[in-house]
Amino acid sequence: MKVTQYITTTNQNFTSVELKPAIKMGGVLTAIPSQKPLNTSFKGFGVAITGSSCYNLSKMNPDERNTLINDIYGKDGLNLSIARISVGSSDYSAELYSYDDVDGDVELRHFSIDRDKEYIIPMIKEILKVRPDLYIYSSPWSPPGWMKTGGSMCGGYMREKYLNCYAEYYVKFLKAYEAEGIHISALTPQNETETHQGGRMPACVWHPEIEAKFIKILREKLIANGLDTEIWMFDNNFNGVERVDWSIKSIKGLRKAVNGFAFHYYSGNIEQTAQLKENYPELTLNFTEGGPRLYDNYATDWNKWFIMMAKTLRNNYSSFTGWNLMLDETGGPNIGPFFCGGLVTLDRVENRLKYSGQYMAFKHFAPFIKPKTKIYPISIDSLASMSSYPNLGMNVEGVLWETDGVKYLGLANPNKDKRQIQINVDGTWWYIELLPDTVSTIKFEK
Repeated sequence: MKVTQYITTTNQNFTSVELKPAIKMGGVLTAIPSQKPLNTSFKGFGVAITGSSCYNLSKMNPDERNTLINDIYGKDGLNLSIARISVGSSDYSAELYSYDDVDGDVELRHFSIDRDKEYIIPMIKEILKVRPDLYIYSSPWSPPGWMKTGGSMCGGYMREKYLNCYAEYYVKFLKAYEAEGIHISALTPQNETETHQGGRMPACVWHPEIEAKFIKILREKLIANGLDTEIWMFDNNFNGVERVDWSIKSIKGLRKAVNGFAFHYYSGNIEQTAQLKENYPELTLNFTEGGPRLYDNYATDWNKWFIMMAKTLRNNYSSFTGWNLMLDETGGPNIGPFFCGGLVTLDRVENRLKYSGQYMAFKHFAPFIKPKTKIYPISIDSLASMSSYPNLGMNVEGVLWETDGVKYLGLANPNKDKRQIQINVDGTWWYIELLPDTVSTIKFEK
């Protein structure tokens, strides 16, 4: 068996080391895989192709842009296969607009996606040339302001009397993009249903009963228009599980109207969502937003994102989507209050591309995970002595998967000192060294 360890740490950028069989050791960590796969339906990894990302891509030299797109979406690159797009403006857009900003236009006579045709749709089409099977889903940050309390896209609450009109609006968007050759396979009804962000960016609050009523109306319209688009409800933080569970249990017809749930990582923890998969096994879990912070270990936070991705796989999620594909050196364009970084930074001052720690974390997962990959959770014992409390250190995190008969082990050591670990694969023990602040993918080829 040929076994290769691919390593990313401060001084190594996805370098490879060949491993040899070992004798079991008594004093090192042991990774024990589950005997049965937890998941065989993981769709893949991706990022959001935001309006800001498209704007920055459009400013690049065409040849350099093509090279980057191939690096991100090509089968020989990161192999990203999922994409999130916004319905109108998000906070990471170059301008603020909906597709119908004419007050009271309930017949949607002024509906138009023309503003997307300047640079958003062209950039998505360029990506589709490289990745024609890209799985695209959409999320609105706000309905048109006139459908909400306060009359603005920034803040306010959705008004019940416009639910039918807004469902028509959403269907028009899906069909307009389809006419451009961009198929949208899934949607969320609203990004972050529980926040108005203080009116500082496109946002809208939805009461759970209003959200459910809209989903049922929208499902009927999707069916009537022959659209096979999936609906993932909520699209907010992990700690909103109680709201989601209550809605599915209490509101008649909602369970049949949705295909899954969407979650962000900003509050709570992913383990809280496990009960939803247990209670509603036919519905999928999807990680739909989380990206690097521009001024907070932007280029070196690979452990953070590796661990988040591993947790997503271990908790039976069907997809993982990061935040912006590309932003500039200021984290822009940005019409909101947050300092996010892109997966890739277009640094106009230094005239070069910069890559995030999240990019490196993707490199350890996305190229090796395909549809029907078998995901195996692993348990890793702890050898920490309580005498070192409160400085016990952090756990080594990991997950095992099998693709086309080849097994892979992903491991993260977020500690400032080395960790030793071993695993038995197909009857043979293998010893692995994890340097400080290291993420590794170990490939077991027969």
